[in-house]
Amino acid sequence: MKKSTFLAVWLMLSGTAFAQSPITFNAKGLVAISDADLSASAMIDGNRYTTPGTRDQLTYVMFPLNRNGQSIGTANLSNSMALTDKVLAINNNGRLGFVIEGRGQLSDSLGTIKGMADFPVTNTMFILDMSNPQKPAVKYKFPTGTGGLSAVTIAPNGTSLILASSEAGKELKLIDIDATGKPTRVLTAASPVAGVGITDVTFHPGGQFAAYTTAAGEVGLMKYVIDEKSKKPYVVAHGKAVKVGAMPGSGKFTADGKYYVIADGKKAPGAGGAGAGEVFVLQFSTEDTPADAKIVSQIATGESPEAVAISPDGSAVAVVSAGQSYQPFTNAAAGKSEVALFGLKDGKLTAGGKATIEGIAPQAVEFDRTGDNLAVGVAEYLDYGIRTGGIEFYKVTKGDQPSLTKQPGRISVTRGVHAMRVVN
Repeated sequence: MKKSTFLAVWLMLSGTAFAQSPITFNAKGLVAISDADLSASAMIDGNRYTTPGTRDQLTYVMFPLNRNGQSIGTANLSNSMALTDKVLAINNNGRLGFVIEGRGQLSDSLGTIKGMADFPVTNTMFILDMSNPQKPAVKYKFPTGTGGLSAVTIAPNGTSLILASSEAGKELKLIDIDATGKPTRVLTAASPVAGVGITDVTFHPGGQFAAYTTAAGEVGLMKYVIDEKSKKPYVVAHGKAVKVGAMPGSGKFTADGKYYVIADGKKAPGAGGAGAGEVFVLQFSTEDTPADAKIVSQIATGESPEAVAISPDGSAVAVVSAGQSYQPFTNAAAGKSEVALFGLKDGKLTAGGKATIEGIAPQAVEFDRTGDNLAVGVAEYLDYGIRTGGIEFYKVTKGDQPSLTKQPGRISVTRGVHAMRVVN
């Protein structure tokens, strides 16, 4: 082949390759956290299979991606995949991050555990400076209360946090922060349902309300109020909570705040038997006169749904389900999980497309800012040797029954990725 012909072909192929990026995600960045302390199958057989020297980590991914590593920054910080994806919150510009530790780390020398109780419950929140995405850094390590923390949510204006916990009589922590993320005031409040711990909390997009989930599986709304005289915040139940399934996880509001979407796993991971989970759409009243929370619709999901995402326009819901993927590698069900899409219109859910994930225990899912693409955090894979987690990507085809197509590329991250947030 003549050099000129070869060069022409090479340039043509190169142009095609550059035009078709293996990953498309319309966002400024994506922040993920990973728990490297144990394999997902440790819930079944107790074997941690840790990699010596590998530590829990936060990863900041910048878009567009490149292959020289300069679009990804990391910071070591302790966190726990035993909790939901609500252990991570970021402010609107992506410069501040807040991570709930949940449970402490164990020594690499401890090869087996009897259960999650072996990991000490902690009350620590890490506050990160992410103004330089290539070098995110823990700025403050902030302990609060005496009970284990389970979730964090940040107000839309970025000045306040609510933390959920199991501390009796002080299940909610109301924290004001300054521009650097440093807490300036910490107040506590009892659970809206007396004597019951709070497992999840989510600010309403308007900032004047927050949804909560109790350890008893009730989901409700509380009003976030600033006292006119003292200027101190407090919360008060706004209508009665509603029982949602048997084991609800984390929930999210639609962008307009009209609906709240939450998945119910029905049973704890590792519990015997198989069976579908469900995803629920709830509606709360944000009028001055309180009204009880109500279920608008519900639909079956795959087994063990772990997290939900809602498209920016509110027309689609994504759910990732672990199935039995966390079983030991010798089990035929190991390494098979699922991501599914549902149409959402007037509060009603319609089943759309779904895809099998060749990975273990996906626990995080997020749409990009246009709703055209989806990111899924996969805790680990059926890999031997060097074991990592991954962030996989899907193209979304919108409609009453939305569908998805897997993109060819993925981002390798520290094993145990279990929470993600998009930076726009």
